[in-house]
Amino acid sequence: MKLLIGVLSILLLASFSNGTSVSIEDDTEVKVTEMANVLLTHNYSIEGWSLYTREKVSFIQESLGYKGITSKLTERAPGFSWGDLVKNDGNVKVSGTRIDSNLGTKETLTLVSYPENNRISSYLIYKMEITGFSQEEWRTTYERFKAQKTQLYTQETPVFTCFVGEKNDTMNIVLYNEADKLLGAFSASKVEEINEETFVSLSAYHEEWEEDLVTNNQRMNIQIALRNTGIGGGITATIGTPIITIEY
Repeated sequence: MKLLIGVLSILLLASFSNGTSVSIEDDTEVKVTEMANVLLTHNYSIEGWSLYTREKVSFIQESLGYKGITSKLTERAPGFSWGDLVKNDGNVKVSGTRIDSNLGTKETLTLVSYPENNRISSYLIYKMEITGFSQEEWRTTYERFKAQKTQLYTQETPVFTCFVGEKNDTMNIVLYNEADKLLGAFSASKVEEINEETFVSLSAYHEEWEEDLVTNNQRMNIQIALRNTGIGGGITATIGTPIITIEY
């Protein structure tokens, strides 16, 4: 079973409740450190991680057309290669990518415009995907993400964080028990679960983290998904906060 949580994250993003004692950026740094440490101490190799944010923007008007829209975005984020403008049922979407092979990063900007209350609204998604995880250099990448975010948005925006790790030595590992062990390392309280033979997903609430989503009248701010890749394969672990934003 494949689950795509990115769509859900778009629907629920407005439900964030932010604390006042820790800034969004500082809180994100705490989460990145904790998520990486949990995977590494449980003998997972980190294949990659990502940072994701989105917010409504006012500096884009559909009337500008494709060239006008991409020109406005290029002013704030130069170096992106832009795809075609896609229109569907009144919605307009354009995406651009920027790859830095030296840093091992791929950045994606996606602008979506849609009719809302007899006017056109736009939101901008910014995502940075990083290959592997360097304990010595990850803060440099994170600072780059924050700097670009500041250029794109005039207000503070919540940040989704996601890690993907792999473990090959999986003999005698029960998938659910493994997921529960990872969750226990975060001292988080379980909210929801999916338990299948080759796939487990746990949603939970971490009291020390400053952002959460409310779903089914319960607060949650971390998801852990484990998939067994089959005979002779290993386990892929995906950890996201406050919700996984990639396909797993």
